[in-house]
Amino acid sequence: MSRSLGIGFSGSRIYFTELVGSASNPKVDHIESVKVDFDFEDDLGKYKSSQKDLTNISSEISTYLAKRSLDINKAALTISSSQAFMIMLPVDYSEGKQSINSKIYWELSNYFPDNYNDFLVNTYRLNNVLPCKNSDDFLVIAVQKNTIEFIKRIFKICSLELSVVDIDHFSAENTIRVNYEEKLKGKNALLVGLKNGRIDYGFIENMKYKYYTHSRYYQDTEFNLCLTRKLNDIVKEEPVLPGVKELYFYGDDIKDDTLEAVAKLGLTAQVINPFESISATDVLLKDDKLRKISYKYSASCGIALRNLGA
Repeated sequence: MSRSLGIGFSGSRIYFTELVGSASNPKVDHIESVKVDFDFEDDLGKYKSSQKDLTNISSEISTYLAKRSLDINKAALTISSSQAFMIMLPVDYSEGKQSINSKIYWELSNYFPDNYNDFLVNTYRLNNVLPCKNSDDFLVIAVQKNTIEFIKRIFKICSLELSVVDIDHFSAENTIRVNYEEKLKGKNALLVGLKNGRIDYGFIENMKYKYYTHSRYYQDTEFNLCLTRKLNDIVKEEPVLPGVKELYFYGDDIKDDTLEAVAKLGLTAQVINPFESISATDVLLKDDKLRKISYKYSASCGIALRNLGA
C-alpha cells in the first residue's frame, strides 16, 4: 500500500498529513501538528545557513518520523504564500516562450531590481478572455532560490527526498477540487486563506482557476474589516469575477465572528474539511477535537494528495 506524507510549514507550526492507498482511493491514516520555535512566515531564505534553525526544524520532523515508525524516503511540502511573489500578467503568448520569460523577468526586476535573478519562477496560464488577440493572463509565482535551498537542507538532514514543493494556497485548492468536485462543477467559488498578517483569494470558475490576489493586515482588530472590504471589492466590483456566491475558507485560525462578518455581505462561507470525501481511520473519525480543527490541514492534505498520485 502506498503511503504519502504531506508536510506544511505555517506560522509557528509544522503540519503532518499521512495518506495511504492510491490517488483514486486515498485514506487518511494520521494527522498531527507540532509547535516550533520558528516563524515560517519570515523570510526563510535568510536562514539557509543557520545551523541552529536547520537543526531545530529537522529534529521535529525526524522525531515525528521515528515516533510514527515511518519507513519512507520522500515527502512533499507546502510553504506559506508569504514566501512567494505572485502577480497576474497579461501576456501575448504568440510571441513564444523566450519572449514571455523576458517579460516576466523584466516585471520581476521592477519589484526586485537588485536580485530578480535570484528567483525560481513558475507560470500558469489562466485561460481568461482578453480583448487583445493571442493574449491571456498568466499567474507568475516566484520563490527565492535561497528559500528552496533552506528547505532542501532540512530534508537532507532528515534523510528525506523532497518530492514536491508547493504554495499552501494552491495545495488547499487541490484539496477542495478533490473533496468538493460536485459542488464546484458549474459554480463560481472563491478560495480564501486566512493567515497571520495576510489573506489570499483565488477565484475558481467551473473548476478552472481564473484569478488571484491577496491583502494584508497589521493588527488582529483589523482582520474582519480588512477581509470584508476586500471581499466586497472582489465580489461586487471586479468584473472578471461574476456571480461568486460560495466561499471556501482555510487557514491557521478561523473564528466564528469572521464567519458572521462575511455572512452580513450576503455570502455563504464554509470552512474546508480537507477529508470531506476521503475515508479515514476510526481514530481520526472519533476524535471530535481534531476534526474541529481539520481545516488547518487543508494545505498539507492537498500536497499529500498530489504526492500520492506522483
